[in-house]
Amino acid sequence: MNSENKYGLTTVSHDADAKVDFRLAAARRRLAESCGKEDAIEALREIAGNFLGSEEICLFLLNVRTKEIEIVWSFGIDPANCDLLGCLSDVGVRRIAEGECHVELASDGSVAGTKAFVPIRVANDTVAVVAILRLLPQKLGFDRTDMDLLALLSEEAGGAIFGPTLKTPTRETMTDRPERQHER
Repeated sequence: MNSENKYGLTTVSHDADAKVDFRLAAARRRLAESCGKEDAIEALREIAGNFLGSEEICLFLLNVRTKEIEIVWSFGIDPANCDLLGCLSDVGVRRIAEGECHVELASDGSVAGTKAFVPIRVANDTVAVVAILRLLPQKLGFDRTDMDLLALLSEEAGGAIFGPTLKTPTRETMTDRPERQHER
């Protein structure tokens, strides 16, 4: 709800619903307006950094039939040291393959080690996983609005990155220039 203050300026309410609507609309628009794979991946990085509070993310291709996972892009991490399966419990792997977002706390239960794994879906198939591996120090975990944003990424990022009909992306379909896959 907006209101006018004593100076005649309009103030905007900062309630949680307005925050959810704004973030979801902004993320949806950014993904929809992406111009190609590289721009869609940049949109993913912007959404993770600005709305979810993380600058350590990676994108893995997932082949559910062969159980193979391959890192194709990362930001803020060394991809050689990123083991997605090592980060996940068996329950997490099943949930992601079925299309559910999965959040895990650090083994000591601390918020600092919270990780989120977002299945990226195209045509109702999980084709990739976005791993959000570390939150910024000021971020205290994922709340309901963050979970709504993760769900949006799950359903809409795949079309922006891979195209709306691609069933099984490969490393070759992901990048035209392999040297630009991993950023720091």
